[in-house]
Amino acid sequence: MSDEINNKFNPKIVFSYLVLGILAIVAGYFIYSEVQVFLAEDTVSKNDRKLLKTGVLVTKLYEAESLSKLALQTKSTKNFDAYAQKIDSIYSEIDTLKSFTKNSEQKLKLDSVITLLEQKVANNNELIILSTENNGNNSIETALKEIDKIEESYGKFSAENLFSKFDQFSPNLQKSLREYAALLSKNSPTNLDGSENAAYIDSILMESKLILEKALKKSVKTQRSLAQKEIQITKNDRDLTQQLQEIISNFEQDIIIDSYSESLAKKDALRRSIRWAGMAAILAFIIVGIFSFLINRDFWKIQTYQRQLEKEKKYSESLLRSREQLISTVSHDLRTPLNTISGYADLMDNTDLTTKQSEYIKNVKSASAYVNNLVNDLLDFSKLEAGKLNIEKVPFIAAHLIQETAENLQELYKNKNLKLNLILDESLQKTFLGDPFRIRQILTNLIGNAYKFTEDGFIEINAKTTSYKGNNLKLHIAITDSGIGIPKEKQQLIFKEFSQAETNTDKKYGGHGLGLTISKKLAELLHGSLDLESTVNKGSTFKLELPIAVSANKIKSNKKAPYLAPKLRILIIDDDTALLHMLKELAESMQITAHTFTNFLQIESDSHLAYDIVLTDIQMPQISGFEVLQKLQSGKYMHYKKQPIIAMTGRRDLEKEAYTSIGFAEVIKKPFSKQELITVLKLMGIETQTPEDEKPIEVSSNINNSIDEPYSLEFIYSFLGENEDAIQEVLVTFLMDTETNMKLLEDTINNLDQKQINHVAHRMLPMFRQLKVNSVVPILERLELLKESSTDSYTLQKDLITLKENVSILAKALKRRLFKDQAYSG
Repeated sequence: MSDEINNKFNPKIVFSYLVLGILAIVAGYFIYSEVQVFLAEDTVSKNDRKLLKTGVLVTKLYEAESLSKLALQTKSTKNFDAYAQKIDSIYSEIDTLKSFTKNSEQKLKLDSVITLLEQKVANNNELIILSTENNGNNSIETALKEIDKIEESYGKFSAENLFSKFDQFSPNLQKSLREYAALLSKNSPTNLDGSENAAYIDSILMESKLILEKALKKSVKTQRSLAQKEIQITKNDRDLTQQLQEIISNFEQDIIIDSYSESLAKKDALRRSIRWAGMAAILAFIIVGIFSFLINRDFWKIQTYQRQLEKEKKYSESLLRSREQLISTVSHDLRTPLNTISGYADLMDNTDLTTKQSEYIKNVKSASAYVNNLVNDLLDFSKLEAGKLNIEKVPFIAAHLIQETAENLQELYKNKNLKLNLILDESLQKTFLGDPFRIRQILTNLIGNAYKFTEDGFIEINAKTTSYKGNNLKLHIAITDSGIGIPKEKQQLIFKEFSQAETNTDKKYGGHGLGLTISKKLAELLHGSLDLESTVNKGSTFKLELPIAVSANKIKSNKKAPYLAPKLRILIIDDDTALLHMLKELAESMQITAHTFTNFLQIESDSHLAYDIVLTDIQMPQISGFEVLQKLQSGKYMHYKKQPIIAMTGRRDLEKEAYTSIGFAEVIKKPFSKQELITVLKLMGIETQTPEDEKPIEVSSNINNSIDEPYSLEFIYSFLGENEDAIQEVLVTFLMDTETNMKLLEDTINNLDQKQINHVAHRMLPMFRQLKVNSVVPILERLELLKESSTDSYTLQKDLITLKENVSILAKALKRRLFKDQAYSG
């Protein structure tokens, strides 16, 4: 529930910030747009400059008007030049003003100003010309006055002297005046005595006066028309000036209106910005309020759920403690009755039972084994869940651990036709620090499952180490099988407690769904991982990865480090299952890994089978010990690498040299004790591991509890010590094998099959010798050495009857002991 609230809580916070961010961006955008309008300094400065330039233009226009009037009055060339320069500066100001405006109407008005200004300049030029012509009339009047003066005196005449301001006259007038002055000078007569001809001069002057008066009249008439034209031009100039002023005034008015409009737009933009900012603030406050309420509500819920979870946690912890205590109590209380049930089931299985009763006993044994495994797994699972499973760090050699675990499971499932391939990297021979017991537990579950779910094909174990994080190492173990595989959608399900890939898996293959769960949790507890790759009907690969440290010091193998040194491995071949079982128990008590086979032909030539020594019976029904020796030394068996082979035989007719001369390393006579086997191994230079505190077994005379019992457990105790469970298993196996062998022997005697009688008797003899059943051993010895020529039906039947009676007495005695021990242990 807390995770669900947290999952809702975080998105709400993120969403609230997202909404606020979007609101801030939108509001900021609109406010920025309005502020851009408000802060448009460029437009303001342009309008100000336009007004300033317009004012300058108006001033210059007035100055030009003044200069124009001054030039007309003074008729000074300098004033006319100043007027022309002022007009040029006005044109420049208009061009500058046009560059400041983008309004097309304002540009048209400025173009109109230029047009009117050009017309005004043209009018002024005409006025200047008219004024010049008017000056000619004045000069004619001056000339007439001068003629009057001539009448008083005579002299030479020139146009410049006769007419003032001659340079200001028009060219035509200047030409006429020059001709006139020249005429006067040319026709000025003189007398011989230097006196002038007064009459002649008078006629000339009169004639000149008439000419000038005509010219004056004509000039006056022209002057009147010029004056009228000047009046018209002046009027037009005033109209032009008025229109120019109106245009400029309108232009100034437009600029002022634009400035005012822009000022209003800025005020509106400021108001809108304030309004947007206010709305954004109010909306943000509302959003913050809403999301604060939602977030606080979720926070209150979290607080409530947290308190509930704390209560539930305490309750769950109390349930876990109760469950752990219950599991511990139930498991402990289940073990004793389970042992009793198993023991009695074994005993009942050796009695005369019907087929249905035998099936019942088989189901009882299977259920007992199932419950026992379940109890062990429940205890481990409970400890893992409670975090009470301690991890040790002891030295071990990974290669030895993996190999021994795999071989033990191979022995357990040897009835399956499966090949075991071990690929162990050389780096695994180093001494590591870790928890070998827990690693073995994981491997047992994984390899056991591989055997369980594989009916045909192979099982491969590939192990190596890799470097990671500097000098640290990681152990990689891949367990591959060619079994049924697991569907993709169910590959994670199998790691959950009490879960399996299929609902009928437990019925078909057994198991209770805790093995992989425990393995996964153990791998995580060891700071590693356990992964799966699988294809349906092709097989599965479980990949175990564990961090591992290399031990700096070499430590000798001891009880606390059982996997530091390799165990001695022995291959035992014997057709007597009871003896084979006892030898296996003996090997385990001596810390020897035993691979047992009742028939050498069960061993494949290319199978992975690791052993250091071979212990084989000589006389077996399908293949003899001599043939076993030949086959192993033939080089066809990949697992045989010249390991020593010891012969086990009950025959007394052959000496030791008969065996050693053909390749056997040693010979041990049946029956033999544990000490005899250890002695033989020591003679071969092989040291066995025995507990340091183990004391020699002292066999008392009353070890059978009664001197009347037909058997002795002296040899059994010498093999197995005081391990009552192992002794019981050996005796139960012996009873089962004896029952089978007696039936077989009876059939062979009835059929007078001499060779089969020899084989059966030979197979039975070792255990009867071990138990010192003196009433049976002589009969079996005779049957073992029975020859075809001496086969007598009557004698054989007699021996068979005696044998059956003695075996029956022995079986009853052994069952009494077994029932007594079970009752005591119960």
